[in-house]
Amino acid sequence: MKKIRVAVIGGGHLGRIHARLLRNNPLARLTLVCDPQPLVQQAAIKDFNVRALSDYRKGLDEFDAAVIATPTVTHAEIARTLIQQGKHLLIEKPVTSHSKDAREIGKAAREKGVCIQVGHVERFNPAIQAAQTVVGCAKYIEASRQSGFTFRSTDIGVVQDLMIHDIDLVCRMFSGPLVSIHAIGISVFGENEDLAQARLEFACGGVANLTASRCSFQPERTFKIFGTKGFASADLVAHRVTNVQVPHWIAQREFDFLAASDEQKQFIRENLFSQVLPKTELEVAPVNAIEAEQTDWLESIAQLRDPLVTIEQAARNVEIAEEIVGQINIHRWSAKNKVQIGPLAMPAARDTLRQRPPAILQADAARRVA
Repeated sequence: MKKIRVAVIGGGHLGRIHARLLRNNPLARLTLVCDPQPLVQQAAIKDFNVRALSDYRKGLDEFDAAVIATPTVTHAEIARTLIQQGKHLLIEKPVTSHSKDAREIGKAAREKGVCIQVGHVERFNPAIQAAQTVVGCAKYIEASRQSGFTFRSTDIGVVQDLMIHDIDLVCRMFSGPLVSIHAIGISVFGENEDLAQARLEFACGGVANLTASRCSFQPERTFKIFGTKGFASADLVAHRVTNVQVPHWIAQREFDFLAASDEQKQFIRENLFSQVLPKTELEVAPVNAIEAEQTDWLESIAQLRDPLVTIEQAARNVEIAEEIVGQINIHRWSAKNKVQIGPLAMPAARDTLRQRPPAILQADAARRVA
């Protein structure tokens, strides 16, 4: 198969990861890295032995497909320009800041015959795939995605930054429309929410509780599924899955546990997760999910098929994220105080923001210079 010429637009953290993996992908030929910062361009030339430009529009003849890894607020404009040029796209999540833009982009891409993959990379996580396989039909999901503050993706809140991964996974596991959303959130560092919790209920009866934080003292990425065959807890960092199976005789209520004899109760207590509800640790082979995502995208271009994550699915994810943020914005933290509403429940007035760093940051800067 002829290699597809690919440009990476945006040379930041994710852009560099994409460039490195594309450089070694047998289906692709990395031809450009585009970023307005001269230092980023120089690093791309040095590290990837590739041409670098400040403006992707000056190199349109040099690529057939592009990865968009720029700030979210720029995705829509870049995508519209490249779709009109017939370029296939892999757009990092969230696909756009607003679902309306995502749907317009999707319509334009279909009309132009352009393939768009969206970077909901957890779809390619083998731990998620293993967990879903063993639980049967999912009924209830708990997901927690937490990290420290990295100063990345500050143009969006934690719902679109982190929680949207789990929104995507939940929507794939539950059928039917979303019928109810309850959410709260708090801003710590800026005007967007940095912590959020949402409860989603679907027409099929499925329920999901999602937690996301980008100011946590301990990183966490866990996805727990309660289904018709049992329970599975996936650690998405360690790629480890713990599975608890519910035997048929328990599921069918063939034994009355409350009427058990003292000897039976003792046996159950001592052997609960070995013989009664057998617990196993599933071996999950590590996979580079971004590499798998790129390969699926490149193969979908060559085979004229939809990628695993379509633009329409990604647009729905953004729409749900918008509704969650909307619920966060109207949550009242006090019945008496009309000011305490939304993620900025107790904000300082903007004109009181410090023009100089606080003493602790000044002292740290002085230590670094010394």
